Amino acid sequence: MQLFFGIAISILRDTQDDNIREAVLTVYKFCQGTAELMFKITKGVLEYSPIGVFALIAVLFAQEGAKVIGSVAKLILTCYIGYAFQLLIVYGLLFTLFTRLSYAKFIAKAKDAMLMAFATRSSSATLPLTLKVAEENLGVSRNIGSFTLPLGSQINLDGEAYYQIISVFFVAFAAGIHLTPIQKLIVILVVTIGTMGTAGIAGSGPVVLLAVMNMVGLNVEPGTVVAGAFALVLGIDVILDMGRTMCNVTGDMVGTCIVAKSEGMLDLEKWE
Repeated sequence: MQLFFGIAISILRDTQDDNIREAVLTVYKFCQGTAELMFKITKGVLEYSPIGVFALIAVLFAQEGAKVIGSVAKLILTCYIGYAFQLLIVYGLLFTLFTRLSYAKFIAKAKDAMLMAFATRSSSATLPLTLKVAEENLGVSRNIGSFTLPLGSQINLDGEAYYQIISVFFVAFAAGIHLTPIQKLIVILVVTIGTMGTAGIAGSGPVVLLAVMNMVGLNVEPGTVVAGAFALVLGIDVILDMGRTMCNVTGDMVGTCIVAKSEGMLDLEKWE
């Protein structure tokens, strides 16, 4: 819905009718201010969340012992297997199929942006370097890259979606709650749509995860197993966030190269 709302504002903002344009600009400024406010609130919450996570994990380890380490390790391994499959197989096939270029060369050329995404855990912070890499290393026209990469950083969050789905299933399994096929389908649909527009800042994933969990009845209440499992996910979110951000940024660059190639705006001399 927010996507179509934004498109409508973009179109009406350039209308010749002064009254409509003024009204749309007012709405635009309101949305812009609200977005900045929410980013500040989210940042503030995330700054203090480690204290709460520490307390939750301490209680969980006191109750369950070191056996929870095995469950955490399995979650990390599962997520990174998914990230690797997305990076190497899915993106590789799409890139090779639509551009007829070497995916190994793509990885070599795009590695700087990929590594920065891994280190910063922020698509937004990586965006300036991603734009530079796309233009200078991958040969993408600036006209294409300056449109698709910022757009992709907001709506193309494959790694984020995979993380959300696996984490919800992990919490449900840890709490001994059986999700019905309908609930699983709801999770997939909500995550697929909900991750579009997620803030491209480090640590924003758990905020969306909490909302998705509530939609399928996994309410995080003090002292419950669900709260303990959610705390485990929060405790390792830094590790999971690095992989999923790199996956997201790589997907943006792959999609940008495909669009540039289809429009004849990819400098093939850089690929020789």
